[in-house]
Amino acid sequence: MSERKYSIESKRYMGDNGKMTFDSWITSANVIEVKHEKQYIVFFPLEGECAGKKHYIPFSNIHIVREL
Repeated sequence: MSERKYSIESKRYMGDNGKMTFDSWITSANVIEVKHEKQYIVFFPLEGECAGKKHYIPFSNIHIVREL
């Protein structure tokens, strides 16, 4: 069975260029920790310039999570 990968996108926000934008990362279920009591997830992106760096995303900032 292959490992499941997920795309996590933050809510849209106004970028420095004045355009609406959002951050997104690719991760797997094996590197996601859900902190229910503190209302956030902890994960390590698998790809891109942030690969391997710990990220904390509050539930309220999560826009979309989809399985790839």
